[in-house]
Amino acid sequence: MTSPLNSISSPTAAQSAPFDVEMVTTPSAIEGEWRQLEATGYGTIFQRYDWVDAYVRHVLPHEKAWPAIVLGKLHGRPAFILPLAISRVGPARVAKWIGGNHSGYNFGLWSAEAVAAMSSMKRSEVERMLAHALSDADCAVLVRMPRILDGVVQPLASLPRSPSATEGYAFDIAGGFEAVLEKTNGAGRRRGVRTKERRMAKVGTLHYGASEDLTQASAALDFFFEQKALRLTEQGKLNSFAEPGVLDFFRELLERSLTMDEPLLEMTELSVDGKLRAVRAAGIYRGRLNGYFMTFAKDELVSQSPGHVLLFKHIEECCERGITTYDLGVGYEEYKTHWCDIIHELDDAYAAFTPLGSAMIATIRLGQAVKARMRQNKFLWQRLKTAQAYLLRRPSE
Repeated sequence: MTSPLNSISSPTAAQSAPFDVEMVTTPSAIEGEWRQLEATGYGTIFQRYDWVDAYVRHVLPHEKAWPAIVLGKLHGRPAFILPLAISRVGPARVAKWIGGNHSGYNFGLWSAEAVAAMSSMKRSEVERMLAHALSDADCAVLVRMPRILDGVVQPLASLPRSPSATEGYAFDIAGGFEAVLEKTNGAGRRRGVRTKERRMAKVGTLHYGASEDLTQASAALDFFFEQKALRLTEQGKLNSFAEPGVLDFFRELLERSLTMDEPLLEMTELSVDGKLRAVRAAGIYRGRLNGYFMTFAKDELVSQSPGHVLLFKHIEECCERGITTYDLGVGYEEYKTHWCDIIHELDDAYAAFTPLGSAMIATIRLGQAVKARMRQNKFLWQRLKTAQAYLLRRPSE
């Protein structure tokens, strides 16, 4: 573990970058600078102070990782923050974004001045700057970085990178719900939703809306965790939501969101006859709604697609609230193509600081290349997924 504040401002560092750079091991050590950049700079909800701080408190210790948060300053003013953590991968110490699979987009936080300064830096200068800040790491593996965010090119784009295995899906809703439906041929979808609503209403009172208080929101969150575990067990897939600390992390996001105009986590639900049938979870930052996850109950109403009905109603409600962008998150799902016309291209970037780090990055990139080739062979990819599902379902001896 390093000390809480590890300043690397030095003549050597100054020659390689226009920034004074510090590394801290607790978000609270730079909370003021963080909130300033969060209010004025470029970033995503997954790099907001409260989101990262809650993850560090509840999940990071179970991942056997320690925070290595990089703060860069220009002329004494906060310029950028990279919320990173270091963990051991085999013999190497690897820096990664804080948030793991639960952080959809990883951009960092950047002031306009920092973006401009980074655009003039060479790859070697960026690598030296990161190496100075991340003195405890052999390398950095920075995944799922948007190539462009709000018109701003990723400031770390000079690093060696390759396309991520996934991409993000979003659509503009600033023009209102009718415009969204017209753009996505939604007239038939509206008729279908109304038919399903009438059928569900025959079972009992149909209720839709955001959770009204912490108790109701917590119940909706528990419903998601229960249903998600059932679905993933059926499919033989790993459940990242079952990892230690994850439920407590999301519970804290709910608590912190109570007094926020733009909540870190907001639960929206569809219930019929007093029973939860579907829930969606999302956060809002600068008018953009980021969908986190959703699930539905596989009960007598599953044929009425409560999850799709909830999504339709939620989009309509977000239009009425004045939200500008609805982001369905990272990962391909067929239903996303029915709504989305914005594809966020994502990159994985790499920086090696030691010979061991170079070897680790070469190994990681080779594995990703092999995996990508297997994806292209549908027969091999399906066999791999079948074998993985079998091993996950097989009881441990």
